Amino acid sequence: RGEDIPLFLDNIIRGGKKAIGITGEDLFKEFLLNYPDCKIKILERIQWNDESAKFNKPTLCLLGPNGKSLDEMPKRVKVCINKKYSMISKKFLSILQYSRGMTFEKIYLSGGTEEAFEHKMCDLVIDVVYSGKSSEKAGLEVYEKIFGSDIVILGDKNEL
Repeated sequence: RGEDIPLFLDNIIRGGKKAIGITGEDLFKEFLLNYPDCKIKILERIQWNDESAKFNKPTLCLLGPNGKSLDEMPKRVKVCINKKYSMISKKFLSILQYSRGMTFEKIYLSGGTEEAFEHKMCDLVIDVVYSGKSSEKAGLEVYEKIFGSDIVILGDKNEL
C-alpha cells in the first residue's frame, strides 16, 4: 500500500541498502509528520494532472453538508477522518481551532468516512477527493482544500 512505502524504504536505507520508492505526496507528508528523523527525501515530483479529477489531482479536503459553510457550523463538531491522514488532519484542525474557536471530536476510520456522514455519525469529513462524485452523492461539498497530492519518487537523503 502507498502509505507503507515510506516506512519500508526508510528501514531498507537504514539497513545500509540502496532503494527508491514511489507513492503519493500526501502519504509521504503524513509519514514525515510521524517520523521527522527519517532517512528519506523526495528525489523527484511528478505532477499529477488529470482533468477528470475535481482539482486535477487527489486532494485532501475538509468536507461538510451541501448548502452550508464552515461559518454556519456549531463551535463543537464531530469530524470523521481517514486515519491514514491523522497527523495532517490534526495539524489542520489545530489551525481551525485557533482561528475559528472550534473544537473537534475526532473519529478515525480506515474508509467509509462519507458513509459516516450519511449515517449522521459526524458533522464534517476529512478525506481525499478525486472526482468529487462520491462526496456529492453523500450530501457533502468541499469547504477547504488541505493538500493536493502529486506522485513522488523517494530515496536516501544522503544521495545526491
